[in-house]
Amino acid sequence: MSDENVPATVDAEARHSLAPVTRRRPTVVGIVVSVLVVAAAAIGLGVVLKAAVLPPMMAVLVVAADVVLSLGVVALLLLSGPRHHSVRFWVAVVLAVLLVVGNGVMAKVGTDYLTTVDKIQPPSTQTEAYDIVVLNTGAEAVDQLASTKMGEADADELADAVHEGVAGIVDVTYETYPMWQDLITALENKDVTSIVIRDAYMQVLQDAEPDRFDSLRVLKTFEVDQSRAVWPKGETPTPTPTATPTPVAPSNAYIVYISGIDQYGSIGGKGRSDVNILMVINPTTGKVLLVNTPRDYYVKLHGKTGLPDKLTHAGAYGIDVSVGTLQDLYDITIDYYLRINFDSLMTIIDAVGGVDVDSAYDFTSRGYTFHVGMNHMDGATALAFSRARYNFADGDRTRGKNQEQVITSLIKKLSSPAVLGGYNRIVSGVQNSIQTSMPPDVISAQVRQQLSSNQSWTVDSISVDGAGKLDYTWSYPGQRLYVMVPDQATVDAAKAAIQATLAGQ
Repeated sequence: MSDENVPATVDAEARHSLAPVTRRRPTVVGIVVSVLVVAAAAIGLGVVLKAAVLPPMMAVLVVAADVVLSLGVVALLLLSGPRHHSVRFWVAVVLAVLLVVGNGVMAKVGTDYLTTVDKIQPPSTQTEAYDIVVLNTGAEAVDQLASTKMGEADADELADAVHEGVAGIVDVTYETYPMWQDLITALENKDVTSIVIRDAYMQVLQDAEPDRFDSLRVLKTFEVDQSRAVWPKGETPTPTPTATPTPVAPSNAYIVYISGIDQYGSIGGKGRSDVNILMVINPTTGKVLLVNTPRDYYVKLHGKTGLPDKLTHAGAYGIDVSVGTLQDLYDITIDYYLRINFDSLMTIIDAVGGVDVDSAYDFTSRGYTFHVGMNHMDGATALAFSRARYNFADGDRTRGKNQEQVITSLIKKLSSPAVLGGYNRIVSGVQNSIQTSMPPDVISAQVRQQLSSNQSWTVDSISVDGAGKLDYTWSYPGQRLYVMVPDQATVDAAKAAIQATLAGQ
């Protein structure tokens, strides 16, 4: 067959098959987008794995899916040369953008979680707050106290550090008095122009004599490092343990002390504890037992000798004293504590879309009206419901039950998928309003446990009781205050219920 008889198409195909093969070069856009995809996947997966909240199987699936999708998109991008900016290339670009955004969101959520867990840990350095106080009719600014006489309490182990703190604020001379109550009297008698006093004592005064407290003005509050304490004869008190030496395994039962601090804003300072609830949690049985102890319960404060005191006053001396006092009362070991103030309560409830709370009474408090039965409440409404005390004949008893109802409703809401919708608001709202002794790795383990088991919880609640009377207290021995003398039968019943829950009964 002659060449002239060969079809032109065959000749063209032959020539094409003999032509040198040229490698497709990735486009600049493809390379840049590929780098972004790989970097976003590395960051997103790194943060999620560091947070360690995903159950093992879920973590494997997330990592595998992210790696496979990322490698697939990168392959499409790099194999699409300049002549192939086709539909396939732009689909790869769109998928790449989605992957970058998805990994960015994953990194943001993980970072927020890690930041929150870190911020809610107790400070490594313990401090004691002191107030510079004057009469309401006295100085209006600390610089007006220059060269005046300031009262201070005798035998204060932090006196040297307090003097340094005051010196950094204003130059004064000192007059010493035996007891902190004597400081208040000296100020009222105008024997001194001002006093420097522990904030804990001012909180006790506010609880014991609110009118007297209102006649005073706090000009300045400053903090002193407790490690500066100089104790008589070189003796230091033994600190109260606030958690077990070894963190509790996620599947084991444990006890959390919920301390509701009577203050707004930062949770960092000491404060009277108006809410004192033990939350006994058994993950194996899915049971939670809430044990309420009234704020005025007349008990021995841990580490304090002499008269009993109101339980609420324990918080003014620090969370350690509250924990130790409840451990002594119920013969238990409290594994962790959770301090929460009024701001955080409102924030969390708003973030989860409100809670449905069962009320046993019709009543009005702080401008909100409540009816017998279920009431849907936002944060401010739930706070008013929780704080109502004088609306009821048995006062603090009903308030404690109402607080348990709010916490029960919140637990149910937080353990449901609905909580995901308010995740960002919860994270941003609680960072400065919650403090816990539960270590970060234990918190992550508890989250993993809940995610893997999707545990539903049964919540029961009880409250100890007692008889009200007027009596002297350790914190305020000069005047009789209202206290609730424990009914030992209810305390024993609470002890039995706690042990039964821990044992899975």
